[in-house]
Amino acid sequence: MLKKIIVLMLALAMVLSLGLVGCQRDEEPVVVDEPEDKQEDKPAEPVADKYGGVVRVATWSSPPGVFHPHLYTDHYDALALSPMFDAMLKMTPDLEFIPSMAEKFEVSEDSKTLTFWLKEGLTWHDGEPVTTADVQYTFEMIADPGYTGPRYADIMAIEGVVEFNAGEADHISGIKIYDDLKISITTKEIYAPALADIGGRAIIPKHIWSGIPVAEHAEQTEMLRNPIGSGPFKMKEFVPDQFVHLEAFEDFHEGRPYLDGFILQVANQDTSQAQLIAGELDFMEISNIVQDEIDLLESEGIVVEKVVSRGFQYMGVNTRLEVFENPLVRHAFAHAINRQGIVDSLLEGNGVVANVPLAPISWAMPDASQINQFPYDPEKAIALLEEAGWEYKDGTMYRDGEPVTFTLLYPPGNKVREKSAPLIQQNLGDIGIAIELEIMEFGTLVERTFNTHDFELFLMGWGLGVDPDSTSIWHSDAAGLGGWNVVGFINDLNDELLEKGTQFLAIEDRKPIYHEWAINWNKYMPSIPLYSTIEARAYTPRLRGLQVHSFGNYYNLHEWYFAE
Repeated sequence: MLKKIIVLMLALAMVLSLGLVGCQRDEEPVVVDEPEDKQEDKPAEPVADKYGGVVRVATWSSPPGVFHPHLYTDHYDALALSPMFDAMLKMTPDLEFIPSMAEKFEVSEDSKTLTFWLKEGLTWHDGEPVTTADVQYTFEMIADPGYTGPRYADIMAIEGVVEFNAGEADHISGIKIYDDLKISITTKEIYAPALADIGGRAIIPKHIWSGIPVAEHAEQTEMLRNPIGSGPFKMKEFVPDQFVHLEAFEDFHEGRPYLDGFILQVANQDTSQAQLIAGELDFMEISNIVQDEIDLLESEGIVVEKVVSRGFQYMGVNTRLEVFENPLVRHAFAHAINRQGIVDSLLEGNGVVANVPLAPISWAMPDASQINQFPYDPEKAIALLEEAGWEYKDGTMYRDGEPVTFTLLYPPGNKVREKSAPLIQQNLGDIGIAIELEIMEFGTLVERTFNTHDFELFLMGWGLGVDPDSTSIWHSDAAGLGGWNVVGFINDLNDELLEKGTQFLAIEDRKPIYHEWAINWNKYMPSIPLYSTIEARAYTPRLRGLQVHSFGNYYNLHEWYFAE
C-alpha cells in the first residue's frame, strides 16, 4: 500500500509540474476540462433502488460547531464541513486535481494565472445562485484585516492580497471577474500549491456573510452552526456532543446524492466496533490498529481497508517560555520519550517514528541519514539537559535550584494518544521531570493553546495536505494568537526556505529546498514529533461506491449508496 501511494504522489508531482508549466510561449494556454476517460468512468444513470438510507459515520469527539471552511481549527469540524462545501477543483483518489464547481480551468503560459469557468446553474443550499462574486468574496474575506482564522498565509501568494489586507485597495488586484461564470486569479510569483490552495479552496456564499464585518464572523454562532454551502449535503440538525445530521442537497451539481442523509455521530472507540457490527454505525476510521479487533471485524463481514497516514502525532512545546528556548531541551525530550516503544506497544508496529513534520509518504521527506533520529536514550537526555544548565541530582531534575515540573495537556478521543500521555509522563519522570497530566475537551485545548498560548506542553495531531508547503503552520507570520505556529517557532532560515519552496513548480527543483527545510526544522526541534500511523477504514459491506484514500474519505460521497 505504501509503495502504491508513493507512486501516486509521484504521479501528482508530474501533474502539477506539467499542468502548471503549460505550453511554450508560441502555444495556447493549457485548458483542463474533466478528462474524457473520467467521464467514461462515471456511473451509469442511477437506478431507483440506489436511493435512500442515512449513513452513520463515527467521530471520536464532538465538533465544536465552527462549520465555516476558513474559520475552523480542528479535525472534527472538518469532518462535518467536507460534505457541505465545495471548491472549484477537487482531488481524485489518484491525487489529480479535476474540475468540481468549475466546468473547466486554464493555466497561463507564465504559470501565474488560473482562469476558471463555473458550471452553469450552480446554487447554494438556500437556492441562491453561485457566481464568481462568491469566489472573489471568499478570498477577500480571508484577506480582510479583520479575519481571525488561520488561513491567511495560504492565499498570500495572490497578487494584491497584502495590499488589500493593509487597507490600500478595495479589491484584490490579482482577482479578475469577467462575468458571473468566468474568473481569473493571478499570483505574484509562480506558486507551486496553486491548484490546492486556490482551486481547491472551499467557496462560501457572499450573500450570507458579506453583511457582517469579517472581524465578527467568528462570533456568529447561529450562522456557524447552520451553514449554507453548495456541497452534496446540507445542514439539518446539530446536537453538540451527540451528532451532526446532514440531508441530501437535491440540486447538487453532480446529481442528487443517492443517500438521503449523512450523520456524523459521536462515538466511543471502546464500543464503536460493536456498534459497527450491530449496524448502529456504518463507517469509521481506525487510527489505532489492533490486529485482534481487525480480525473480529472481518470475521463479522466488515470491510477493512488500510491506508498510510498523511499526518503525525506530536508533543507541542511552548518555545516562547524561557525554560524551553534552548533547542538542547527539546532534543533531550525527544531522546527521553520512548517513541519507538509507543509504536511497538500501542500501535502494534502499525506506525513509524516521526522526526520532522512531514507525511512519511511525501517526496519532501529527506533521507533518514540527513536528519537526527533522536533514539530513546534517557542518559543522553540527562546529559543534554545538564549541557543546557539544568542539574540532575538523586533522580530529580533541577533548574535554577527548583525541581522541574510541567503540565501536559491532551484531548480525549484518540485512544493511542490518550495512552501515550501516561507513558510520556513516565519517560520524562525517568529523567527527573515531573509531569502533571490534564485531559480536556478539544475545543478547550484549542483555546488554551492556539488562542491564548497558555500552555507548557500538549499532545495533538496534524493532518497534512498533498503539497508539503507548511507556510501556514511553521512560518513566523503564523506564530501570533490564533495562528497555527502555536509553539512559536521563529527562525529566519525556516521562513526563507518556506517562501522559496513555493516559487518553483518542478518537484526536482523543490525537493532540495524542502529537504533543507526539514533538516533545519529537525535541528531546532520546536515540537516533538511522535509517530505517524498506518490506519484503517472500516465499513459495513452494505455501503457501496466508496473511494477512500490517505488524503480523504468523501471524494465521491454523492455516489455512496446502500445495497440491499
